[in-house]
Amino acid sequence: MKELLKRAALKDAAGDLAGAIAACDGALRIRAGDAGAHYMRGTFLLRDGRGEEASASLARAVELAPGNARAHVNLGIALFQSGRAREAQAAFREAVRVDPSLPNAHLALGNALFALGDPPGAAAAYEEAARLEPGYAKAHEYAGDAYLAMGDRELASRMVERLRSIDPEVAQALAKKIAERFR
Repeated sequence: MKELLKRAALKDAAGDLAGAIAACDGALRIRAGDAGAHYMRGTFLLRDGRGEEASASLARAVELAPGNARAHVNLGIALFQSGRAREAQAAFREAVRVDPSLPNAHLALGNALFALGDPPGAAAAYEEAARLEPGYAKAHEYAGDAYLAMGDRELASRMVERLRSIDPEVAQALAKKIAERFR
């Protein structure tokens, strides 16, 4: 079992996602209730663009190990990529509940909220991601976009200021969006 999961990791490192998935399948034939194998398989399927299959594997991983915040995040990503933003939002909220220190869980929650038409909720999630990881350019950029969607020039401009020292090109692009929005 462990050898098959090691093989899966090696196949993945070599760029062989099909081989990595096959190794996970082999491990699951030996022990169908292994949360780690379901998580690995789901993550590989997600990277292979197979969102629905990934959702099923990751949902099983979450069922078996509900305390694995990263499994909730990846489940949310698979659901979101499959056009299921409301379900993705629930998965991201659970990831944040399980481990509130994961910046990418907050960022992903923000993306789902933004897609569901909740820019204020999205901005709050992006701000939390930025608070947790101050150098997380995407968190600042996406917060700026959420503030733009809300029509708040001042808060969007604050994101530009934060971004200047993190990623000047992204800061410039956001500043351009602000200028275009508030002509």
